[in-house]
Amino acid sequence: MAQITLTSGLAISLILGLSFKTPTTAQEIYINDRCQKNQQLNEFDRFTIFYKSEFQTKGQTYWFYSGRYQDGSTIICISQPGFKQAKPLEIEKIQSGYIDGIGKDPRNKTAFLVTVREGNGSYVPIFQYRLNLSTPSKPLLTKLKSWRSQQ
Repeated sequence: MAQITLTSGLAISLILGLSFKTPTTAQEIYINDRCQKNQQLNEFDRFTIFYKSEFQTKGQTYWFYSGRYQDGSTIICISQPGFKQAKPLEIEKIQSGYIDGIGKDPRNKTAFLVTVREGNGSYVPIFQYRLNLSTPSKPLLTKLKSWRSQQ
């Protein structure tokens, strides 16, 4: 009888869990406008991390990450692991745009490919950059190509 009750209890829990849609925000990581992790920020003060990658250069390990604000704008950050010494990268061309995508550059372990839109409308300029972080204190940004968005 105890086995049946336990099984029934699990089934009811599963059904209730499926019928109530709870937000899955426990896995989201929030950062402020200085790239520091803070899970207590309200929605108007936070960026939600959508990309994070670890890399090594000159014997040090770093995190390169980006957060998105509720209006779609983004912030690009660098820190040591655990969000230590976190700071925004001071590169206006990518900090002021809307990031469509970030990925590692397959040809360089310390570089990333960043695709940036200059607005939220139709036919806005889009640029793809290579961001080289081999010297994190002096990031190097190179424009690879550009095009216009579709409708």
